[in-house]
Amino acid sequence: MENQNRMREIEIFGIPVLFTPDRIGPEVDCRGLHCYELMSSPDSSDLPRHLTRDAGEKFLGAILSPVLIHLTEDGQREIEPGDLFLDMEAGEYTPAEFEVKYLSPDYVPEKQHGKTN
Repeated sequence: MENQNRMREIEIFGIPVLFTPDRIGPEVDCRGLHCYELMSSPDSSDLPRHLTRDAGEKFLGAILSPVLIHLTEDGQREIEPGDLFLDMEAGEYTPAEFEVKYLSPDYVPEKQHGKTN
């Protein structure tokens, strides 16, 4: 089943991604996007401290990226201050719209869902 939910565009490690506070199950088709989860630190902070494929009980949200994000051998990547950016004026997109925006060579920027590109 294709994911039709609108998600907020954010940036992590300089990469534009879609964010949702909900888990994205394996049965959901997110098109050509790569799925990762934000995980809190071992001290149970409410701030995301790692990017991983499965955050388990420390889940804080999920992201969909148009590019593969390198994880370390332990399957995580630490999120340092400044690595995660939320633009309050950023748009909201379905995975299909986001894929067209960032992966289509024919994309023409226009006003979409509250954001002018």
